[in-house]
Amino acid sequence: MKKLFYYSCIGLFIIIVLAITYPFLLTGYARFFLIENASKGADALVVLTGPQGAMIDRLPHALKLYHEGYASRILIPSERIPNQSLKTVYKNNWDEAHTVILHMQDSAQLESIPSAKGGATTIFDEAHDVRQYSMQHNFHHLIIVTDKHKTRRAHYAFEKVFKETGVKIEVSGASEDYFNEQTWWKSDAGISAYLVEGITFLIYLCA
Repeated sequence: MKKLFYYSCIGLFIIIVLAITYPFLLTGYARFFLIENASKGADALVVLTGPQGAMIDRLPHALKLYHEGYASRILIPSERIPNQSLKTVYKNNWDEAHTVILHMQDSAQLESIPSAKGGATTIFDEAHDVRQYSMQHNFHHLIIVTDKHKTRRAHYAFEKVFKETGVKIEVSGASEDYFNEQTWWKSDAGISAYLVEGITFLIYLCA
């Protein structure tokens, strides 16, 4: 009975500690993936592509930085169309970006970065395409714009690809409407985003 009481007390203590600390632990986990180090004077803002709808959050954030003087150009890499037979009906990120521009009645001009392999499928692909474009245009300072929870991975990929080029790489994250680093475990979208990001980042480290 004494042992049962002892282990029960330990178990209850652990439950209480977890109940009190789990928000801090989960928030700390999410904050690991966030980097925000953009500074003014960049040659261009590079808005990374993503699933359909990605530009709804990312481009307005890039436009805000653009109008605040962080850079004078906005670049968008070319993504690969998932089903080539339906490319005439597929609304890609480039099309989405122009829809956002029209809706916001913004005067900013967007530039498309050509892909060396028929469209990017990873951030590494985008980084290689952006590197080639940057060398052609003599860029020295870039700000990569993506979702907040993907900023560390984007920064890592671009730093790796741009190694020894002398190009300064910074990142800035667009906020998601449904969740942030303090609430991500309260929505399916947040859980999916941060758990998948953890796995994906580990794979990128091994690439």
